[in-house]
Amino acid sequence: MKMSPIKKIVIGLAAITVALSLITANNMASVMLIVASREAGSAAQQSVQTNAPVQNQTNNNSQSSPSNDSTANNNAVTNNTETTAPAADNNAANNSSNNTAADDKTPADDKGSANEDSGKKLSDKELVDLYKKAVNAARTKSTSVVRVKDGAINYKGIVEAGKLSSTASTLMGMFMADGPDAIQAKNEAWEKEKLPDASALTVNGLQKISYEEKDGKYVVTLIAKNASNPKAGGDGVGAIAGVIEESQITGAIGSVPGLTLEGISIDYENVTTVATIDKASGNLVALNLDAPCVLNIGYAKVPILGEVNNAKVGIQVITEYTVAY
Repeated sequence: MKMSPIKKIVIGLAAITVALSLITANNMASVMLIVASREAGSAAQQSVQTNAPVQNQTNNNSQSSPSNDSTANNNAVTNNTETTAPAADNNAANNSSNNTAADDKTPADDKGSANEDSGKKLSDKELVDLYKKAVNAARTKSTSVVRVKDGAINYKGIVEAGKLSSTASTLMGMFMADGPDAIQAKNEAWEKEKLPDASALTVNGLQKISYEEKDGKYVVTLIAKNASNPKAGGDGVGAIAGVIEESQITGAIGSVPGLTLEGISIDYENVTTVATIDKASGNLVALNLDAPCVLNIGYAKVPILGEVNNAKVGIQVITEYTVAY
């Protein structure tokens, strides 16, 4: 899934902040212009990669990943290898559309959630197939897509950059919202082709699958397995959100003279998508993405300012769409 220029700018700036400790307002403006210029020029050339991951995108474009006024909030899930859930203000699984995510079972254990109307259950594979068909049909058959919200917050408050931490936090605050509720509505027309490509998604790429029926709609919640450096369009994270890839970061900072970043990795945790699907037609009505990740930089070198080792910045991209036919 292609990412919006503003999202790529935020990503580039997040990488830059962990490498700069002293910077004037004029210098910051210059960096913004450099990144904005590079991203605007390359946005039309980006294409979705289809390599299978280990991770979304954002499909992030994001991924987004999905406040009480969203359909996806607070990734309270149990991972196969850890039980740490995102902070309470995370936007992934805490409203009426995904309360079933409180179930601790993994896809291997869960045979489906109860159907409110008939008492029947949809299996995990049926839910994944339902999701894939609805999302991919929206990418080709919908008449309009509106991106209701799109923004980023500091995930879990993670800003670890040694002597640069204070400045990094300050600069991050300039470009990220304080929390999910602070992300302003955009309500802008969006290209349907930029919705996530769910083609490669399988049950194996997910750590949690659940759904409920509400007002004639299926509300399907999928939480991807945690992944490091996933590929856009691949199974799991790459199929449900717009992922950040190392090339996007290095490309965004390529014009900053003398700045060196090495050992870049992006770890995604509990990336969540919540899809509202009309039962009668199978059409995707709304899609909410919550894509928390930790950007790790093993080594950063800045002329004059020196070096930093093992820097980390938490980035949580939250995106909401509505779809019409």
